[in-house]
Amino acid sequence: MTKIDLKKELSSFYNPKKSVVNIVDVPPFYYLMIDGQGDPNVSPSYKQAL
Repeated sequence: MTKIDLKKELSSFYNPKKSVVNIVDVPPFYYLMIDGQGDPNVSPSYKQAL
């Protein structure tokens, strides 16, 4: 599996210039989300969801 470094490949999104305002088109990305509540460090439902 090839490792992708998005901070390197898309540095303009992650490290923008502070003196310039730009409108950018963000490409589609895949995201993982776990829905829940409470502290993930101690919540049993968080561990179960993982």
